[in-house]
Amino acid sequence: MPSRRLLLAAFAALAIAPACRAEIFEPVAQPADNPAPFAESRATIRYWPVVTTHPRWREVSFETDGGGFAGVELRRFNAPRPAPRADNPTRRHVGIDLFARPGDAVIAVEDGRLVDFYPFLRARTGEMSYALLVAHDGYVANYGEVRESSLRDNGLALGQDVGAGQPVATISDTAQLHFETYVSGTSRGQSWAHGAPCPARVLNPTLLLLDLARDGRRLTP
Repeated sequence: MPSRRLLLAAFAALAIAPACRAEIFEPVAQPADNPAPFAESRATIRYWPVVTTHPRWREVSFETDGGGFAGVELRRFNAPRPAPRADNPTRRHVGIDLFARPGDAVIAVEDGRLVDFYPFLRARTGEMSYALLVAHDGYVANYGEVRESSLRDNGLALGQDVGAGQPVATISDTAQLHFETYVSGTSRGQSWAHGAPCPARVLNPTLLLLDLARDGRRLTP
């Protein structure tokens, strides 16, 4: 019987590259020498995290076991950073970048509790985006690159419980959702220096996002 990972990879191949449906690859564990565990969800009700009309809304980027890449190489987990200096990186990409548009709503993928909210990355427009950490059952997710006004616009406060599918943030001028996952109990995002082992608290979000793209509920604007 096909493995869950193979089924998810098959879905990704169909969703991302319809012209190449004969080629089905599995995500490769990253990094190869000491891979981070894959994040897993225990929830029965789950949602795709971005409410958008972007045509590439469910594209999940990852390195394949066929030696190539699904989606966009620099959007994947463990991609070199900073992206403009990918040939001479100083750190590794802890998350996966999902396509979106500025102003799109971000929703909780499942029930959780708001853990932290802090400045994250400055967009080319000058806007400072923020990281929103939400504790879910079995892992903590960073809904990164959202607007500074996200919590007050949604009437939320740190420590508050949120429900699956509830709006929690708004996409910033970076025009993407940077999605990271960590072990339970994490209260701050982790930086991964190039050439160093992956931080122990980091989880690989690839399979979780492929699972959400395949059978998570989707809200549309």
